[in-house]
Amino acid sequence: MSSNNDSYRPRASVVFVGIPEFAQKPVVEQARLRARLDAAIVAGVGVNDGALNEADRMVLDAPEGGAIVVLGDPPAALAAAMRARDAGEGASLAIGINHGPVKLAASARNGSLLVGDGIDAAVAISQFAGTGKLLVSRDFRDALAESAPAHAAKFHRVADVTDASVRTHEVYAEDHVTDARAGRRAIVGALLACVGIVALGGVARVVRENLAAARQPATLVFDIRPQGDIYLDGAMKGKAPAVTRLQVPSGTHVIEVRNGRFPAFVTEVTLSPGEQMEIRHSFIAPTKPKRPGLLERFKFWQ
Repeated sequence: MSSNNDSYRPRASVVFVGIPEFAQKPVVEQARLRARLDAAIVAGVGVNDGALNEADRMVLDAPEGGAIVVLGDPPAALAAAMRARDAGEGASLAIGINHGPVKLAASARNGSLLVGDGIDAAVAISQFAGTGKLLVSRDFRDALAESAPAHAAKFHRVADVTDASVRTHEVYAEDHVTDARAGRRAIVGALLACVGIVALGGVARVVRENLAAARQPATLVFDIRPQGDIYLDGAMKGKAPAVTRLQVPSGTHVIEVRNGRFPAFVTEVTLSPGEQMEIRHSFIAPTKPKRPGLLERFKFWQ
């Protein structure tokens, strides 16, 4: 039986607005970006114009960003995300949206805490999105299609990402070219007349292959002994050895593995699209040299 402080909201749309590589930035830059982030979230919620009813949404704070949780209205969540993106233009924000279960649990610090897979996936998607981008999960796209199919049709699949619970999610991006499709077809027709169907088909295939390769995430494979907490760019990703593989965007990342009894292991890696790299570390104390016994000391002085 659930209490008032441990009740479930079946599913909600979670808009996570994050700052990529926030932990690696100077303190002064962090303060400036945090102020821009807060302003973007205020704009997303629509505090000044009442865009979202207070009873239908919650705002959560996190070290690397913040989340707007919208109950029962995926189109309203998408509108909030776009308002936040527009307000945060130039602030290096990344936005991920997911639709999934959330749980209102008890918290000794502030009385309540919202957790769940719906939030974990939104965070993972925002980290994959990169600066100035907005990505959504398939679960959110499907939920959006039920009430706003025209909006859902503008999103196309770009990749798969793994969240902190090691669950894989299909990720979709907004197709800004959809509205100009008729004009693009006319241009393609003119090109076909000039260079021929075969040549253009070859060029198109190469372009598609290059785009697919560029979007392909890299993979980190962990061999941590006996155990350790894995952090990617300052964000907790799970505990090894339960977590052995992690998909990440290509580029430069800071990997940190912590075990409370030992100094943290920190390394910086640069990954190409589709690359797989192994991270190995053992938190094992060095053995102390054996002191010579009485017999060995006696033989030495003979």
